Parts: sequence; structure tokens; C-alpha cells
Amino acid sequence: MEPNRTDVTHNVYKLHTPRVREMRYGPAQYDCETAYLLRAILLPIFDVAKSWTDLIDRLGSKGYHPMFRGGELCLIKHCDGNRICGLRFLGLNMRDLVVRLGRPCVLPCAGQMADGEILH
Repeated sequence: MEPNRTDVTHNVYKLHTPRVREMRYGPAQYDCETAYLLRAILLPIFDVAKSWTDLIDRLGSKGYHPMFRGGELCLIKHCDGNRICGLRFLGLNMRDLVVRLGRPCVLPCAGQMADGEILH
């Protein structure tokens, strides 16, 4: 006997939605060694960037892209679009970046609330 398709779909949705949302929007959860290595790789890129375009290019060479998710600036992986970490994880804040790099030009993502891609 085949299970009721509606129930199966609903149950799978209930199981996966919080985890998917956490991966795409939630805080970074790494062990201390991984967190240290990520910061060691990413912080120098933020330190030397002279503009948003420069930051995007430098992060892109490492396989990452800055993007707004849920209204917060975070880094995503190019290959699958998963969230890596946010500015707070790196010990940075948006105000300091805006002072140094200027205001970013953001293209809102259709259908996503407070999500957007930094153009330059």
C-alpha cells in the first residue's frame, strides 16, 4: 500500500525546511579549527579590498561571494549557493565596511525577503 503522497511531502518538508533555512540563513557553526582557518583566509581579503568590486573579485578567486541573506551580509559558496558565514562570525561589521568601501549597490533577489546580490 502506497503512503498518502500529501502526508509524505508535508513530513519531508517539515523535516528539511529548518535545516535548509539554517544552511542558507542561520549562523555559522564550525569547530574552532575550521573557524580559525576560515578567518585566516577571509580576513586578509577584507583588509586589503579597496572597493566592493575589488572585494567581490578577491572573494570570487577563493570561490566565495558576498550577498545579503535575511538582511545580513554573508558569504556564500559559488558552487552551491550555501551560506558560509556572516560578518559577525568574521568579527566585522557593515558600518566599518561602508565607511571604508562606500555603500554597496545591491540588486534585490526576486521572491526572497531582504536578500540581495552586491553588484559593486
